[in-house]
Amino acid sequence: AAGPLLSALPFRNIEGNGLFWKREESLPDVGFRNYNGALAESYAEVSQQSESLKLFGGDIKVDRAIVDMEGAEAKAYQIQSRVRAMRMAWESLFINGDSNQSPSEFDGLAARIQSGSSQYFTNGGGALDLGVLDEAVDNVDAQGGRKYLVMSKSARRALSRQARTNTQIEIARNEFGYQQLVYAGVPVLELDRDHKNVAILDSDPAAQDIYCVSFGNDHLTGIQNGGVNVRELGESFAQPQLITRVEWYCGLALINGRAAARIAGVDATVDPS
Repeated sequence: AAGPLLSALPFRNIEGNGLFWKREESLPDVGFRNYNGALAESYAEVSQQSESLKLFGGDIKVDRAIVDMEGAEAKAYQIQSRVRAMRMAWESLFINGDSNQSPSEFDGLAARIQSGSSQYFTNGGGALDLGVLDEAVDNVDAQGGRKYLVMSKSARRALSRQARTNTQIEIARNEFGYQQLVYAGVPVLELDRDHKNVAILDSDPAAQDIYCVSFGNDHLTGIQNGGVNVRELGESFAQPQLITRVEWYCGLALINGRAAARIAGVDATVDPS
């Protein structure tokens, strides 16, 4: 299954090994002129941005004897498990990816939105402050995109406790028929654990982050050159193993710098006073 994050996140199919675009930093000035007067010259400021595709996947090796005795289903299960692990690992990279630590992976939201950024909001280390959350949500540009809140299950429970009394929380059904928490009109996407059973957002429930994002082709989007590629490499010469390679050329692009915001320092273990 794609999971709630990858079900909501759009992917731009691109050619080549990366995406290049111009980000608007400031608009040109405008004004009036007198008769026979001139309008002042002014230009928009743009910056050149780029995002490269990363090579993501792994090899599956299944003993030939297992396939001969148990059938093709044994190998199919291993392929399905690999794809599921890729999905869970990608969800972790969406938040915690850091190309400075591992150049072969893409940067996640934590690396892109750091302290000092206009999109970084400090909760103060206590219970979730709905005022800070509202400010962060308002600061995310969703014109032409769709806003979501991305958080851990423990943060979702804390938000539910906080907002239940003032009717800002509602339960809706998404396009797949599953129940989904909605805060002030913004659906909540939950992230739990990665493929190694490590918590993605709440390794420390008393000091975790919540993200507000705007998904769209001109906002925050995944990028890929084709989809997940499954290739049969045949039997190894060194060992009696059938080798299958699962690979995905993918990445993450923050097209609009205001398409994501981070609320840092949320303690989901305490109730508001």
